[in-house]
Amino acid sequence: MTDLASGSNLKSFKALIDKFKQLDIVTKELTLFDVGARGHFENPTTELLSFFLDKAKDHNLGDCFFKGVKSLLESKNKMATFGSLENVETEVSTAKGNRIDLLIETKDALIIVECKIYHEQNNPFDDYTSYGMQRITDNKKEDEQDKTLVQIVLCLDGRIDDAIKNNGWYGISYQKLVEAIEPHLLEALLDNPYNKWGLFAREFLLHLKELDNVGEISEDEIEFLTENINDYFRLSEYLYKDIIPKIAAKINFDLRNSLQGFSGKTKIDKWNYYEPYIRFYNERWVNSSSGVVFCIRKDDKSNEMTFTIHIEFYDNLGDLLIKLEEIIKEYRVDPSLYDKKLQNNNVWFMWKYNEFSITEVSKRIIELMKILDDYELNIN
Repeated sequence: MTDLASGSNLKSFKALIDKFKQLDIVTKELTLFDVGARGHFENPTTELLSFFLDKAKDHNLGDCFFKGVKSLLESKNKMATFGSLENVETEVSTAKGNRIDLLIETKDALIIVECKIYHEQNNPFDDYTSYGMQRITDNKKEDEQDKTLVQIVLCLDGRIDDAIKNNGWYGISYQKLVEAIEPHLLEALLDNPYNKWGLFAREFLLHLKELDNVGEISEDEIEFLTENINDYFRLSEYLYKDIIPKIAAKINFDLRNSLQGFSGKTKIDKWNYYEPYIRFYNERWVNSSSGVVFCIRKDDKSNEMTFTIHIEFYDNLGDLLIKLEEIIKEYRVDPSLYDKKLQNNNVWFMWKYNEFSITEVSKRIIELMKILDDYELNIN
């Protein structure tokens, strides 16, 4: 027995796991926009904001978004009013070919909004300013006063560089924007609670609110980390450098004793950063990509650990597929524990177990390896 596997260490590892289970972890709320890979990019954020700002669009939420933006900007600029909404545009081109993310025109103001999420604030702000001033001049009617040019950088924390600020730009955080819009959206939803766009708007605001939230960290979590990090390192070393290699050695020993001339090799690694797997194969094979794999994984549906065995085969399927199907019929007890995946010349046959028995796992791997080994040595 190694030092890591001593009785006292196993007890301390168990105590560490018990402490972790009792830890109250603060998690980030998932939104519809977290599902898509592009959910946090600036272009779709700008387009959606433009859509909900414009009451003429088909969301039937009225001007609730504009009311929130208007009240926020009036407070920021200390103006009496911005007047009614006249126009909303995105990707507005300047004379120099630069593009303004969002432009909001009201009766009394022209509002330029640059949406920044994870990019640096290195846009051509002077060109944006020149465009805004020229547009105000070009569109002014004889009996009207000049509209006020308002320049906003919408960013994660609301902070902008001094050089940009000194040129008349204001920084506003997504958090402040959401806080200004939410009461007006709530009022609109009370009037029309079954509006599907209300759900999307609510999810969009939650998405904006969570942009700069990488997950709040509680004091208990910090305390747990500092007090237990060394024990975690020792537990991780035990799992990946002690117990998993011992499981691999035991099954590889059984393979060598059960299959004549089998020169067993193993590869130990992790999926998803923490799910250990062991690949068993014969070093005499020409196709070293084939193998029988044992893995300890977390089931996404039940959120519990499962133990899986699957056979991977990368070649023309031929008679091997028929032989594998026969062995599956012979050994499969519960169809819900078995899965098959076919993709091009790659076939996976997988068994799931809720409980781990090294004897049963070894037996199943040997049966599968007999078929695969015979194919790789005698057919290829």
